Amino acid sequence: MNEMPHRTVFGVPAVLTGSEIAVLVEDLSELWKLTYDRPAADLASDLELCRKFFDPLARGGTLRDRLASLPRTPAKIRRASYSQPLVVDVGAGACIIGIEGRLLLDVLQQATSEDFFVLSPSVVSDMERTALDKYREWSTARLRQVVAMRTGKANEVMQAISAGLVIALLVNRSDSPDRAIPKLSADSPEGSSLNSAIYNGAERFAEMVSRSKSARSVGEKSLKGGYGLSEASRRLAHRLVTDRRKGGDFIYVAPDYKDEVIAYLANDLARRATLTEEVFDKALDALVSGFRETADMLAHRSLIFERPAETRKLQAAFTSAFIEARANHERGDG
Repeated sequence: MNEMPHRTVFGVPAVLTGSEIAVLVEDLSELWKLTYDRPAADLASDLELCRKFFDPLARGGTLRDRLASLPRTPAKIRRASYSQPLVVDVGAGACIIGIEGRLLLDVLQQATSEDFFVLSPSVVSDMERTALDKYREWSTARLRQVVAMRTGKANEVMQAISAGLVIALLVNRSDSPDRAIPKLSADSPEGSSLNSAIYNGAERFAEMVSRSKSARSVGEKSLKGGYGLSEASRRLAHRLVTDRRKGGDFIYVAPDYKDEVIAYLANDLARRATLTEEVFDKALDALVSGFRETADMLAHRSLIFERPAETRKLQAAFTSAFIEARANHERGDG
């Protein structure tokens, strides 16, 4: 016995008459316009619009505000008793349509001239696969974003000041726990002096790399909660260590990853098409000079670990890594 007439797809019969198709197309089209404030158009673009309500990473407050702004759904659509996942009743007399509804609408719009239409297993499989791929894309977005950042493949390059701060730590040889720098707030006199010692060279580096003067406040130029080091930590992850000790938090580059950090920063900086090797070398020189000018602020706490010979090696390593990374980018390998 053929049971196809009893099969349903997203809550609607798998076999539809022409009149049923017409009603569905009319209802789903109207509900789409009410949900997204525009008529259904290009399928790929419309599916991306569904993130407005179905993005698993959406903040609860944002979602509540969006739902509150929805108009009431016409009674004829609510009386049809469409169910999930085709239509979602969100309360207060409003319903919304998402991915499954838009996919079904696309299929039915191509069948409006038929006396009856069968949603075949292959068509249903295609719709379900498309929906699954879209949900998977959204649910893994944060993971892919973090992976891209930690591998140096994020869309946006690292802020120059963030790169400069890490380079300043390397100039100070803060690449081991015993040479870590305390993360102090800029609010205290001691914290202000310590932060200035690290930020001075980093800011000079950033100004040459980005060709703009810093407009950050003193409070933002902090190793504790400051924007520059926070971004560096997000990008470098385990390679930039915050050591929580009894005397507070200390920051240093993980010794096993020093070479990897150099390569990461050089590669990220090489992504700046306007940054030449000559400017990069001058920016490194400016960083070292700026660092040395304020190094006495580190010395009084026995936190100055720089050695000129090691600094020269570090600069050479950065230049070599930058040249290699730039060549890779020009070949399309970066």
